[in-house]
Amino acid sequence: MTEHQKSWEGERARKHARWAKLSARLFYAPLARRIAECLAPSGGEPIIVDLGTGPGFLSLELHKLLPQARIIGVDPSEAMLQMARENAHRAGMSNYEARLGRAEELPVESNSVDLVVSQSSFHEWEDPQKGLAEVFRVLKPGGILMLKDYNRAWLSPWKRTLLKPFHHLGMFKFTFEELIDLLKEVGFEEIRGQGQGLQFLVQARKPLTLPQVRKPSAR
Repeated sequence: MTEHQKSWEGERARKHARWAKLSARLFYAPLARRIAECLAPSGGEPIIVDLGTGPGFLSLELHKLLPQARIIGVDPSEAMLQMARENAHRAGMSNYEARLGRAEELPVESNSVDLVVSQSSFHEWEDPQKGLAEVFRVLKPGGILMLKDYNRAWLSPWKRTLLKPFHHLGMFKFTFEELIDLLKEVGFEEIRGQGQGLQFLVQARKPLTLPQVRKPSAR
């Protein structure tokens, strides 16, 4: 277990779970509705990866709207995953599976997932570009990434001064534009979203057909 993983065990994990439960309707329910609207045209039984699932409250909200979906919660903290399993069991979610893993090494098969969602976990990734490449790998052709995280552009000097005594400012690592550049480098297309405010929200799609790599001609 890395030092970063250890930091999310014990009391920190319990505090986060209490906060997440209180804020589920405010933060997780609206994002779950957007995901449900996004997947509605496809029908069937979509497979969703909740990356950085924590105690699993976003997955619970998704289950309310998409009871037929299979949801895989991935998190580097075993303490978080245990809470997620317990919450899913209490909610009667037989289609939820919690897996220990990091964004940079997703424990998910290639080309197997309809949608990956990351709610406020992107700033925790050790290698953001590698993590996005992993998301790209596990998505089916035409699959969707929906990513929400803290917006560094929002953190003006006076806000930084005001929040520094009370808030972990390391959460504000990227701007909307920087994330879009990373997504393009990995290969995503149809990138759009909201780049203003405390958090940005980005939606991107894996192409239906990937560009062919030209083999060097024999000499």
